Amino acid sequence: MMNFIDNIDNKFLCELFPDGLNEKVLLGQLCLDLADQFSINIHVSQKTSKEIAKWGIWGKDYNVIVIKLIGQFLKKVDIVNWQNVDFCTLNFSNTNEYISLNFDGDTWKVNLEFKTLTFQRCDVYLKN
Repeated sequence: MMNFIDNIDNKFLCELFPDGLNEKVLLGQLCLDLADQFSINIHVSQKTSKEIAKWGIWGKDYNVIVIKLIGQFLKKVDIVNWQNVDFCTLNFSNTNEYISLNFDGDTWKVNLEFKTLTFQRCDVYLKN
């Protein structure tokens, strides 16, 4: 079974999450650009498979990782009740041409359809 991380061409993320993102995530930011690009920040509270020294110690210095991505060739955006966005299961599908990301809760949803995702960086923080 393919995992979401496999859709991002980045060895670092594959090392951090070899089995994919198995816990709930938060869509923390979505920005649309006129140049047929978008940026997306996904907050993950899933412990990585390896420690990153500069981030510190999991549970003491940080317990959330923000994965910052740039997407291209955006085909579809559907957002309902953005103000209610919360942690949820990330659902995705990948056809030969497009990747579809679906975030949803009881009163909200965000669906994106696009061609590519590029890893930018990770940030971390400690959530109480």
